[in-house]
Amino acid sequence: MTTIKRQARGTGSIGERNGQWEARYSIIDPNGRRRQRSATFDTKTEARQWLTARLADAAGGNAADPGSITVGQYLEEWLGSLGMAQLEAATVSWYRSAVVRHIVPVLGGVKLARLSPTMIESFMAEKAQHGRLDGAGGLGPVSVRRLQVTLHKALDAAVRKGMLLRNPCDLADKVKLPASDVTLDVWTPHELTRFVAATSTDRLAALWRLDAMTGLRRSEVCGLGWPDLDLEGGRLSVRRAVVIVNGMPHVKPPKTARSRRTVELDSQTVAVLREHRKAQLEERLRAGTAWTPGEWVFTNEIGIPLRPDWVGRRFSTLVEAAGLRPIPMRMLRHSHATALLAAGEHPKVVQERLGHSSISITLDTYSAVLPNMQRDAVERLARSMGGG
Repeated sequence: MTTIKRQARGTGSIGERNGQWEARYSIIDPNGRRRQRSATFDTKTEARQWLTARLADAAGGNAADPGSITVGQYLEEWLGSLGMAQLEAATVSWYRSAVVRHIVPVLGGVKLARLSPTMIESFMAEKAQHGRLDGAGGLGPVSVRRLQVTLHKALDAAVRKGMLLRNPCDLADKVKLPASDVTLDVWTPHELTRFVAATSTDRLAALWRLDAMTGLRRSEVCGLGWPDLDLEGGRLSVRRAVVIVNGMPHVKPPKTARSRRTVELDSQTVAVLREHRKAQLEERLRAGTAWTPGEWVFTNEIGIPLRPDWVGRRFSTLVEAAGLRPIPMRMLRHSHATALLAAGEHPKVVQERLGHSSISITLDTYSAVLPNMQRDAVERLARSMGGG
């Protein structure tokens, strides 16, 4: 048994029990009352880290009785700690929105120690029926599940801090998501061709063609810089993305490690990008000192990089003007992928172009295209064996 002492306000111990390490501490709070807490860990290092943090809190005067803390008070503290968690700004923004707009108004007044699985299940059911903030009904299963995941993550931190013995979310029923049987509303290759032709005279013609011919995410297109393009070699590198966080553009790394990738370009797209580069240099000369310095590929008339939300709205306007079947801009990416698969391209190539983390995601997403691919493959095999 190892004993740790931290000033006169608290003592703690670490011991092995049934193959796990138990950390236990005893603290005298500011009112002179003695409190005891314990937690179990898989390793001695984790137990020591937890105990050291608890005793440090006590030494710093942060020894409030967990039994008196409400869910709202705890979540406010948890949100404040996210800045040190090395999370993406968009993730922190979502956690804050979920907590402030949905969780605290319903569960904020409950004592943290009394929060039960039943309360959490009732909260999820309420959000599924009446969770929309505009009063127009309930949230979808995916949104409710994200609320549950957020609460689970926050309460996991409470367990690590010794404020809860167990996460009540572990005992609550998980929100069930519907089976993924959604058919992608994508354009045919003919519709893709019509869109590229219809936008060939637009100021951002290079953007629309590039997106249609590469399957880049909208955030990735907006994040492109000229150093990311190798026009001589006919390829581009995805190194960053632009997303909107709290209403403002924010530059971040690509979505996943696989999203950081190299994408080959066709010769016509390279030619269009060269023309775009020339037009941008002319705009820069006309703008003079009003031009915003930077190496962005796609900007407005004074060099400010484009916002992804504006690009999406502009896309919809151009689609309507061209008389094409309306689709969200993200479906350009899926249209590119399905066109490749329908043309007989190997799914591994599609995975690499789109930056999917695994080929199973590619196969699951575009499963509707695969039956035709299998039929074509069987026919080609039969022909190669002399089957006519």
